[in-house]
Amino acid sequence: MDELDYNTCNATFRSLTDQQRLMVEETSRLIGADADLELTSYGCGFGMFELELIARVPRRTVWFQGVDTNGEAVERLRATLAELPKVRGHRVLTASMADVADLRITPTEYGLFVQSLCYLGADEGMAVLKEARNRHRRLVVAVPPLNRLNGPFAESLARQGIVRPLFARTLAEELTRFGVEFRSATVGAEITVPVSEPAHRLLEFLTFARHQPWRGGTGRAELLDAVAGLGTVTAGCVRIPHPVEVFSIG
Repeated sequence: MDELDYNTCNATFRSLTDQQRLMVEETSRLIGADADLELTSYGCGFGMFELELIARVPRRTVWFQGVDTNGEAVERLRATLAELPKVRGHRVLTASMADVADLRITPTEYGLFVQSLCYLGADEGMAVLKEARNRHRRLVVAVPPLNRLNGPFAESLARQGIVRPLFARTLAEELTRFGVEFRSATVGAEITVPVSEPAHRLLEFLTFARHQPWRGGTGRAELLDAVAGLGTVTAGCVRIPHPVEVFSIG
């Protein structure tokens, strides 16, 4: 991608790609090298993270199982998995991530929750993890910390009645409270937004960052102030922290 053709959408996409690469590296390190891998992903969506993990994890073959509510995503992921020589078998189900007790879900070596548990409150999320621990030898959970970038998302969850969503600190507190052993590592990433962006790009970014429509002023100066409030301004760019905490449980 040409660095001169630089806009907020590209900056956002690149930062998410970089964040995903770092998460894949950390997850691959946790899984380690061996002959075969049996992996279940809850909330797999189109499987962008999972497909990169399958490609990079130092295992000879992978049996993959995925669960998601998006039927279109499930169909596309099935088709992609069927074409990968490294995948010796797969099952992708249209179901809720919270339905981990679904009898169609086969126990596997690893259970994976990538940025999906933060949509659940502490009680429901911990119930999901308890059931998942009965099905998998080890869980890998990636969730963001609660910060200025995702604060509006947390507020939106609260309005939906979701109490104490499982962002990184809350998850660590709940695991400790229940006496569950875990290790965690911070995957650092950031979004870089040039201060020269036009108003419509800043508006697109704020909608993405807040997980909801922007309801503030739409003048360029107002939008830039709102973006700048999410990070720090340096060298003509707003640099916004976008980390993820990766937990290894079990």
